[in-house]
Order: sequence, then structure tokens, then C-alpha cells
Amino acid sequence: MSTDSSPTDPSSLDCDEALERLFEYLDGELNEDVEKAIEQHLAACARCEPKFEHERVFLQFIAKRAHLEQAPPELRKRLLRELMDAERRRSNE
Repeated sequence: MSTDSSPTDPSSLDCDEALERLFEYLDGELNEDVEKAIEQHLAACARCEPKFEHERVFLQFIAKRAHLEQAPPELRKRLLRELMDAERRRSNE
């Protein structure tokens, strides 16, 4: 689902605005007009395109690694217990 709550004028994105929207763009969270404006900016900007590409590849790497490696079952159980205990303590405060 594409959303966009910022008043950014998609026809006039500069480098700072494009980089500010980097993760929203990579996550597909922008409306179509802003997304197209960023794509146009990236096609023309030698400064921003490598930064977007680096982050895109990095996020793909992280996502792939998250699916390949899982913590052992005992560690997952222990972490879940710790998280539940911490939540109970916060609730009782």
C-alpha cells in the first residue's frame, strides 16, 4: 500500500529531499507521484543513485540472511521468555 503524508512537491525533488525519502521509497511506502519523482531524480543524479543502490542491496542482503539463519530453538525460547518477563515487569510498574 502506498501512502504519503508529506507535502513534498514531486516535480521538484532535490538531493536532500530524495535522500530523506530513501527508506520510504525502498519500502514502497510513497504515493505514485513521489515515487516517480524519486526515480526521475535518481536517473539524473550521480550523487544520489549510488546511495539508493547501496541501501537497496544492503536491505536485500539483510532480508536474505534473516531467512537463511535462525537462532537455535533454545535461544529463541529463552529470548521469548526474557521479553515476556520484561513486558510483565513494565506492566506492573
